[in-house]
Amino acid sequence: ELQEALSLPRPPRRIECYDISNIQGTNSVGSMAVFEDGKPKTSHYRRFKIKNVQGVDDYSMMREVLTRRFRRLSKAAEATASNGSGPDAEPTGDGQTWGIVPDLVLIDGGKGHLGAALQVFLELGIDSVPLASLAKENEELFVPQMQEAILLPRTSQGLFLVQRVRDEAHRFAVTFHRQRRSKKTIG
Repeated sequence: ELQEALSLPRPPRRIECYDISNIQGTNSVGSMAVFEDGKPKTSHYRRFKIKNVQGVDDYSMMREVLTRRFRRLSKAAEATASNGSGPDAEPTGDGQTWGIVPDLVLIDGGKGHLGAALQVFLELGIDSVPLASLAKENEELFVPQMQEAILLPRTSQGLFLVQRVRDEAHRFAVTFHRQRRSKKTIG
């Protein structure tokens, strides 16, 4: 259903969703939640401390997180190309997951967040990873090069899946943000 609605080249077996959490720009963090075959793959979740953005600027924070993640994908792809293993191979040794190419990157947010993500993909030369954003208010899906929002039926299993992935990325980001705030309060 998602493959058809979003015009994906293949079913989205691996979905990575990104979210940002901060309060008035403080202790800002980003999260990457991963679902494989419709289920959370918590061992592949990642947290990001925002290092280069001051104040409240969700778009710049999203760009920072995605740049850090997808630069790592590019480096992993270069490394696998030089040693002859395939790009979708499970990582070895250090257990990192940066070399796994997602079937769909989902951004928690609307058109602006999608634009920030698309800018990162263009800068890094990534054109083979499908990208979409999910705006919470009306549960609208946005994809690049499409002006109108995609509205899945309210009873759609595809909608339920992207909502679960988005909500999990949000939960993971908020939890990390609270941990950072708590450490600053105590320390």
